[in-house]
Amino acid sequence: MSKEPIFGLNSMKTHCLSYWLFLMLWIPSLPVAASSVKSPEPPSPTIVFLGDSITEAGGYVADVECWLLAQGREATILNVGLSSESATDLLPAENADHVAKFGFARPMLSARLRRTLELTKPDVLFVCYGMNDGHAMRGQPDALTRYGKALENLRDAALDAGVKEVVFLTPPIHDAGPDAVADDPHERNLVAFSEWLVSKRQDGWKVVDIHGPMRRELDGMRKKNPQFRFQKDGVHPQEEGHWLMAREILSQYFGADLQGLRASPGLFQANGEPIHRLVSQRLKILQSAYLLKIGHSRPGVPGGPDSQSGPTIEEAGEKAKQTRIKIEKLISG
Repeated sequence: MSKEPIFGLNSMKTHCLSYWLFLMLWIPSLPVAASSVKSPEPPSPTIVFLGDSITEAGGYVADVECWLLAQGREATILNVGLSSESATDLLPAENADHVAKFGFARPMLSARLRRTLELTKPDVLFVCYGMNDGHAMRGQPDALTRYGKALENLRDAALDAGVKEVVFLTPPIHDAGPDAVADDPHERNLVAFSEWLVSKRQDGWKVVDIHGPMRRELDGMRKKNPQFRFQKDGVHPQEEGHWLMAREILSQYFGADLQGLRASPGLFQANGEPIHRLVSQRLKILQSAYLLKIGHSRPGVPGGPDSQSGPTIEEAGEKAKQTRIKIEKLISG
């Protein structure tokens, strides 16, 4: 039996914006009577993912796109996540350890948010921040207040820019390791951020909980294997962790039935692995071009202060189309 989604296809009456997404993704596939006049199909929605290095890595984004492809649903998916970024405007002292370790300050979303929204024009915006905010503001008594205000400002800016639905993801866990015994102030912040975000559902916010399911699954896996980790470095999920994130988005938001499925390649009857690779490649092609155009302060990423020239968005779009053709051939068998 499928999970009742918090938002999405089974909750249209109470979530009108999700009802809009339902129309965009699903109505075009419904049969039309032979005697009826076929009205023009609505354009496919643009779904944008915004976040830090976990989003930039793109694993869970590719998994979500694979599900849409397996369902035969049309959508333009863009990933504009940026490594090291925080949603909160950090103070110089809160950035000092990052500067000392890596040679640059964490980029802050407020510096590029307007340009990102103008360029990507999302219909639906998925947002995942907190890991960097939680680390930088360890021990700060106002961490939750500032993080909450940053997400409120983000949501207001997105809706003002014409985004039809903003969907927040609670941040993944920080895993200090199976042998850790001391209190973890980083994880304590992430718990507080996640609880606050989930509480905003009562104000009409769309929130998918990642943190809670990841913590529960980690605790369960540790009973079988005490050394199990979703994140070897405690921060960045590996493939299994990205699938967990995608699974929660798909089940909580889209109402997908994923029982027994352990990875997105299993969504397809054949060619699942090469399809996933090509989907990831297509996302990276577009990601690089969009970040290059948007611009930001993070070195080592297209669009940063040390970046070289690269394909334009139009050129990347053409290359992405060719990759999409290869994907469709694999899906059709």
